[in-house]
Amino acid sequence: MKLRWRLAMASALAAAVSVIVVIVAAYVITCRRVEWAMDHYGGAYESYGGYGDRPPNGVLAALADVDDLGWPFVAVAFGGLVLSGALGWLAARAALRPVNALKDAAGRVATTRDLTTRIDVAGDDELSSLARSFNAMLDALERSAKSQKRLVADASHELRTPLTALRTNVELLMRGDLPQEVHEEVSRAVMSGLEELTALVSDVVELARDEEPAVLVESVRLDELVEREVARAARHWPSTAYSVSAEPTVVRGVPDRLARAVANLLDNAAKYSPAGGLVEVSLRGGVLTVRDHGPGISADDLPHVFDRFYRAPSARKLPGSGLGLAIVGQVVDSHGGSVSASPAPGGGTLVRLALPVG
Repeated sequence: MKLRWRLAMASALAAAVSVIVVIVAAYVITCRRVEWAMDHYGGAYESYGGYGDRPPNGVLAALADVDDLGWPFVAVAFGGLVLSGALGWLAARAALRPVNALKDAAGRVATTRDLTTRIDVAGDDELSSLARSFNAMLDALERSAKSQKRLVADASHELRTPLTALRTNVELLMRGDLPQEVHEEVSRAVMSGLEELTALVSDVVELARDEEPAVLVESVRLDELVEREVARAARHWPSTAYSVSAEPTVVRGVPDRLARAVANLLDNAAKYSPAGGLVEVSLRGGVLTVRDHGPGISADDLPHVFDRFYRAPSARKLPGSGLGLAIVGQVVDSHGGSVSASPAPGGGTLVRLALPVG
């Protein structure tokens, strides 16, 4: 039953009980007074019939002299008001008990930062819906907090190796007694390490972003964006050939984030393609497919390709942080789409990215 109906029925019941109590009390008091007057001034009830239709003069005089009926009625009316208020308070307390539970839960979360706190929900009224919404909010916050903690832990682990290598190489350069050829080799290693570290930090920052700001969402010509990113990838991977077929497609999203997701897919396909290999790109009905002709992904690695910092054993010697496809998954998820990877017919990998059109 809806909360408003429960409160209305409780209030009506309290008022009805109070009115009934007042009326019954007033009736009882009046009857007692009349009986007392007739017993003392008019004789017994049997003698009343001897006077025809008129009651004994003593009874009328007695009722006329009764001047203390006021305070009993005042007391009964006041008692009725108190009873009505008490019943209303009890009804409101029972109906609003979930609010107290919600307040206590919010206080526990604010004090202990324990996002596992939940409220027991029973019923389908407005307060029950509020409690369910509160639990859903805590679920989202808990998932977000765990995700952020996992990202920080993974990032700290991944950053340790390039930082250690950079420190070692810089210490070598600071010694100043290296042969010229060794000095140049170490310098190149330092620059390569800095580039790797810069890319890794950029990817971590990208993953740390939450939902897309609503003010940045706009209509995006996905086909034009894909063609621009294919042209960029062709310049960056000159040994890889790209073929693109894209029909006009409009989606709602953040252009920079969508461009990053598409670029990561294209770069990932080129990285695993053999020299002179072909990467086939197709866009139809809001579905973007990127197919390479590389060695493909093993069945054991396939469920993990969109996990953060995951790199298949065969790919650990290749450059990269293991965050490229994780960024793709996050961008697609924040835009209400889906992404999946599967073996391509005849070899290679087929990645399918679907976004809502409109």
